[in-house]
Amino acid sequence: MKEEIRKKYLNIRKNIINREAKDLIIYNKVINNPKVIESQTILIYVSFNNEVDTLKLIKYFLKTKLVAVPKVEDNLINFYYINSLDDLKIGKYHILEPITTKKAIINSKTIAITPGICFSYNKERIGYGKGYYDRFYHKYHLYKIGLCYQECLINHINSTNYDIKMDEVISD
Repeated sequence: MKEEIRKKYLNIRKNIINREAKDLIIYNKVINNPKVIESQTILIYVSFNNEVDTLKLIKYFLKTKLVAVPKVEDNLINFYYINSLDDLKIGKYHILEPITTKKAIINSKTIAITPGICFSYNKERIGYGKGYYDRFYHKYHLYKIGLCYQECLINHINSTNYDIKMDEVISD
């Protein structure tokens, strides 16, 4: 079931038109979000494969917040602080990863901006199926924001006890 949804919405996402305008709407919603404004540290994915663009968000946050991006190590996801986009290189799954070694400190002023192939209106998420983010969120309880295009918002996802819901989903 999830695999079929994953395939369907990867295809929908690939064919989205007006992507730059949609990315700008999401960007403005994120930077003006009260939870984001209050935070000191942002855990944020580096967009790839037609995901909502986060590079502009990362550049913006680098001016005012601690920014940490994910790296997959030993089947787990860890977040490392970066000071600029120059601190990234192509890594596992051909995604830009941090080359820095200072692990993010997660506290009550940390929020996570989370990728997903699609999200439900009930804040459930379908990712790429490896479980990295779900394992991470089982270990660290923090405010989680999912980003997606409106075309990738769906009514319901059959989730399990293992799947972690977002606290908020931001779309165009």
